[in-house]
Amino acid sequence: MYFIVKHVHVFLVIVSITLFQFRYWRHRYFNIQPMPLLTVMPHVIDTLLLVTGIGLAWAAGFTLFNSDWLLVKLLALLVYIIMGYLAMKKTASTQWFAYLIATAAVCYMLIIATTKQPWPVS
Repeated sequence: MYFIVKHVHVFLVIVSITLFQFRYWRHRYFNIQPMPLLTVMPHVIDTLLLVTGIGLAWAAGFTLFNSDWLLVKLLALLVYIIMGYLAMKKTASTQWFAYLIATAAVCYMLIIATTKQPWPVS
């Protein structure tokens, strides 16, 4: 069961990152209003990501108290959420800066998830 949930989680990560990139570039350079499906889908996918992530952490015995990498990853997730929101709502340089920070946060989360180290870039 663990491996099924893990593969679903990884699949949802790929879909979430791809959808964020698609939505950002579509909004930023083509100035196309999002379709209703594109405004709802990220919330559904991210909720499923959170549920599968909690399930994986529980199944593997990871908690915020015994796995410092998990706490750092959740903090990076908060940065990603806030910056992703700003990247979709603000304009010009604020939007671009927020996009870069959100993308960097995602890359950092991917590194943390694969290495299980809170500061893998030391």
